Formats: sequence, structure tokens, C-alpha cells
Amino acid sequence: MAGVKPKTVVDVGANIGQFSVASSHLFDGVVIYPIEPDPCVSEELRKNVGTLIAKNVKVMAVGDKNGVEIFHVNSDPQVSSLLPLGADRINSFPGSKVVEKITVPVTTLDSLFKGLTLKEPILLKIDVQGFEDRVISGAGSFLERVRWVLMEVSFSKLYEGERDFETILNLMKKHGFQFVRPMNFHFSPKTGEIIEMDGLFVRK
Repeated sequence: MAGVKPKTVVDVGANIGQFSVASSHLFDGVVIYPIEPDPCVSEELRKNVGTLIAKNVKVMAVGDKNGVEIFHVNSDPQVSSLLPLGADRINSFPGSKVVEKITVPVTTLDSLFKGLTLKEPILLKIDVQGFEDRVISGAGSFLERVRWVLMEVSFSKLYEGERDFETILNLMKKHGFQFVRPMNFHFSPKTGEIIEMDGLFVRK
């Protein structure tokens, strides 16, 4: 994957384990830490990733502070978020609706991995539906150990309070990362426009 060969993968917003499972096949000898806030989804996540990875599953959200937050559970669990739905998400995906609001624990990456020895190099994957900048802001000294960040970034108002690509780009530059390339695009089913992409960043 674009020269990325991690020994540790931290999968923030793991959902049912799509990226964690793919990483276990792509990267030899990798240690994977899946993080998923929805307790119902995390049950399926544990089943999908297998025994070795399941022991590293963390059932919590990640942000820029420790505490608890309201989590908006969506009819499509892949787009559940700590943020309310934005106008573009509602217009482009009318079937995507919040079905429940639950309280979830929130931590920072800095707190979660403090004092824990991780094999390097580290790949940090972030797919948290508009909360990506908060994850980075709360990563602290942990982020200094990361070589690659694969992060979903938006070009539309998919969630209230979501930061746009330019803001994310500047934030990553501030932390010593440069944008390398898009890895995947997401399109609006109504207009065909690119609304999101998975962007790869590497430490300079």
C-alpha cells in the first residue's frame, strides 16, 4: 500500500473490522489495535478480527479530551458519529438516519497508549465521521511515534462541526505530516461529486 509497511496499526473507528482484517493480511507480523465506540458493533468486530486481534479491541470513542459524549447511532453503522448529521449527508443519503443516541466513554490517543510499548513504524488509521481533527488534536506525544496517517477527509458538510480538507491539511502540517496521495474516493449518489476521500499522510 503506497510503500506503507507498519509493524503496528491503530484503527480508530474500526466499525466491524474491515480495515483491521485487511491489515492483518497486508502486513506481515503486524499488531493491530481496533477502536470502536458502538458496543453493539464492537461485538461483531471482535468476531470478525479473530482471537489474536480481538484481545486488543477497545470499546470507546477517541477525541481531544477524556470524558463521555453523546454518540449518534445511525441506521447505517458505518456513518454513526459523535457529531450530528450535516445537510449534505441528509440530502445525499436520505436513508441515513439517527436511530438512537447513547453515551460513550471518550479518551485521547495520548492517554490510551501512554506507557505502552508499540512496535514501530506505526500506521494510524482514522475514520470517525467528522471527528478526525479532534482525534489528531488529542493524540499528543503518541502522534510523534506515528509514521503514517490514513484519514477520511471531507469536501462536503456531512456532519455539523466537521472540518474541511484544507483545515485538516493545515493541522497535519502543523504536526509534521505531509499529504502524499488519495487512497480512495467517496461519491455523492445524487450528483456524482467527490464528497470524501481517504487521504494518506506521512511524517516529513
